[in-house]
Amino acid sequence: MRTIFCEFTYQDWEEAENKLSFIPLVIERYKCSKEFLQGLEANAYFNGENTEIMNKVLIKPDVITTKTEDGVQKSLESKKVIGNRLSNDFFFRFVVQQNQYLLGNGVTLKDAETKKKLGSGFDTRIQEIGENSLLHGVSWGYWNNDHIESISAVKDPLSGFVALCDEITSEPKVGIQFWQIARDKPMGVRLFEMDGVTIYRYPSNGTIDNDTVVRVVERKRPYKIKMLTDGGGTDVIGGENYRSLPVVPLFANKEQRSELSHNIKSKIDAYDRIQSDFGDNLDRANDVYWVLNNFGGDTKDVINMIEMINQVKAVLNQSNAVGGGASAEPRTIEVPYVARATALDILKKSLYQDFMALDMDEIKGGSLTNVAIKTAMANLNLKADRFEWQCFAFVQTILGFVGIEGEDAEIIRFNRRGIVNESETIANIYMARSDVSRQWALEANPMINSDEIPAILSERKKELDEDTEFMLETENRRTLIAGANQAKKEAVKGEDYVDEQNPQRQMQSQIFERESIVEK
Repeated sequence: MRTIFCEFTYQDWEEAENKLSFIPLVIERYKCSKEFLQGLEANAYFNGENTEIMNKVLIKPDVITTKTEDGVQKSLESKKVIGNRLSNDFFFRFVVQQNQYLLGNGVTLKDAETKKKLGSGFDTRIQEIGENSLLHGVSWGYWNNDHIESISAVKDPLSGFVALCDEITSEPKVGIQFWQIARDKPMGVRLFEMDGVTIYRYPSNGTIDNDTVVRVVERKRPYKIKMLTDGGGTDVIGGENYRSLPVVPLFANKEQRSELSHNIKSKIDAYDRIQSDFGDNLDRANDVYWVLNNFGGDTKDVINMIEMINQVKAVLNQSNAVGGGASAEPRTIEVPYVARATALDILKKSLYQDFMALDMDEIKGGSLTNVAIKTAMANLNLKADRFEWQCFAFVQTILGFVGIEGEDAEIIRFNRRGIVNESETIANIYMARSDVSRQWALEANPMINSDEIPAILSERKKELDEDTEFMLETENRRTLIAGANQAKKEAVKGEDYVDEQNPQRQMQSQIFERESIVEK
């Protein structure tokens, strides 16, 4: 199901005569929509609160005692009691794994200067936006002058964000962010329009009448602000707006729906239900039920008999004339285990397969090769590919707000987190070292972080320069020593003379003299 609210559009906004009265109407209808309610349900499952299991109750018999004219009467009636409500965190694991696998290492752009234009904390904010988009099907990023802010479509029952899209282009033209800390407290509204952003304060009920005053907390201001800082402080001296609304959607997939699809939710419900029922059966296994043989009484007699057994811890056995007797035999419930364990195992495997997540139990062991690891992660990579389409378009749109377009906006890379056999990878790098550059080898080394590579290359260059200088000095020294040895040989032959016109010969003679002194 598409998660963009379409009951009201930008055209409806333009036709509304009273915009301040139209805003709470849109918010109230959005809170009652399927999109908002599904978002709340996704939040609950993400927090390990299975909404189906939380409503589960057990029917147990209860002895009701009533006083009548004939005395005290006892009867059995059914009552609802809360049993075991066991929830699992499958959805939390799936969402976190997919989001952090793709976005955990941040975004790499053309160069550091381009990344700097996105403001501080961009990598952290996009992880938050990505997680919310997987939960709700869509999440929003607001480019606020020089940094990005995360806006959740469904934060809690009183807070969220709704966009009014154009009926022709589907482009968001108006955005309404609303929040309340409690139902009896005022509601804050931040209104995003094409010509600026305004913050309002509405009464707690959100309705407007003749006596209601909507307070303007922050007057409309443009999205791009020009600031002037001097000795007297910082003042706003001007501003301008963008060509489009600087509130950008990040979708979880091209279907624009939450990852808590029906097939995932139904399997999580079945898994939790089996575990909860198993817990209830274990509780019942501690109880004893009685098999009454040759008992001719009615329900009232049975109730009295069981009470007598519980109080006196004994039962009267009566025999009839033909040798038959009434007896009470205690029994216990045997809890079926194998069938439930098999069902849970099947459901767990099916959940990981349907979500295309990585089950860490599949890659345990110290002798796994990189081929085996890549095979186990194939589905996760395919799932991340679809999410990467949406993240790429999101970052590209944000880059447009800071003036980066064209080919520079095409260089966007997400460094995925992977699991590798590091020893095997490093061995392969050294085997191929003669065919690749040092830069490539360092980037491929799993033991080295990307931000450490420039320092390593700089240090290595310094070492090479020192090695080259040492080699040149050594070579010069060897040349001089060779010349001195030659001069020594000539001197032995009676040709010991110094040519004043030959400086190299003079140097060789001096070295010969120094060596002669050392030898002595």
